[in-house]
Amino acid sequence: MGILNALRLTNSRPATDAIVSPWTDAQLKSFVWSDVFGNTDNVPVTRAEAMRVPAVAKARNLIAPLIGRQPLKVLDRTGALVEQPTWTYRSDQDIVSMAHVLTWVADDILFLGHALLSVKRGSDGFPVSIDRISPDRYTITNGSILVDEKPVDARDVIFVPGLVDGLLDIGARSIRGARYVEEAWVGRVRNPIPQTVIKETTDQTNISDERAEGIVRQFNEKRRDPDGATTYVPYGLAVEALGANDSNLFVEARNALRIDIGSFVGVPSTLMDATTVQASLTYENKAGERDRFYVEALPLYAAAIEQRLSLDDVVPRGQRVRFDFSELYAQVPTPTGAPTED
Repeated sequence: MGILNALRLTNSRPATDAIVSPWTDAQLKSFVWSDVFGNTDNVPVTRAEAMRVPAVAKARNLIAPLIGRQPLKVLDRTGALVEQPTWTYRSDQDIVSMAHVLTWVADDILFLGHALLSVKRGSDGFPVSIDRISPDRYTITNGSILVDEKPVDARDVIFVPGLVDGLLDIGARSIRGARYVEEAWVGRVRNPIPQTVIKETTDQTNISDERAEGIVRQFNEKRRDPDGATTYVPYGLAVEALGANDSNLFVEARNALRIDIGSFVGVPSTLMDATTVQASLTYENKAGERDRFYVEALPLYAAAIEQRLSLDDVVPRGQRVRFDFSELYAQVPTPTGAPTED
């Protein structure tokens, strides 16, 4: 198996920051991988790289904070418990609330496809408090979990598998493409005139290479000047623009990327601020897109947390954990779902 295949497998499994953590700043990656492999299209994308893409940041900020700020409830056959476990509403940290913890758990699931929690248990064996473990602190290899490079007891952690693959895996190509589009767009803003050729028109001009480089450099500087709409061309030279202004291409490409990123994470295109074919949407259509977001996108990530925290190592048999979405689902009679057996 080649090393690039090994890296792809490493990035697709629920585990492994051993080679490059998805939570690094990507500076080392961009230097080392490009020097070693040349083409870095198959190298794992980091979270820092992904969050520099506006569409990714939009999707993340729609999903993770919305889930994080909803209260967790433990229910039994009769409904919500009168006295909720302390871990559902408070953390042991001084300045970090459960909303913050749950937001970043949802963030981990969205980007990586899983999350890891640390847990403190009481004398009855059930959690007293839970906290998120940052992905740059742990690795998972062959089912063994190392936190800070040390093995941990299975009772001290809760592994939360996602219901879908992480965006850094399935959306890697689109994320990298979005970065290319962004770089091209910024470059075009700095040089809004299409690519230009300055050429000699007579055999007598005979400009040296050094002089030609100076002319090109001066031309580029002038056209980036706010007052550089007009330029002077000396005798013997001609300026020719290659192709038309392709600003529409950038608009369409950036719009398509918003739709693609939204498709990966389940967010309707209008909520991603993407322009659809029918630009004049009615209020009912917008409300329908919002409802689709609640039904299709949020459960992909909220349900992964709910179902894992409903297992018997977290709550007693016969109980389950749900987010209380009643403020969002005002028209839904039972936002926490009908009573079910584990």
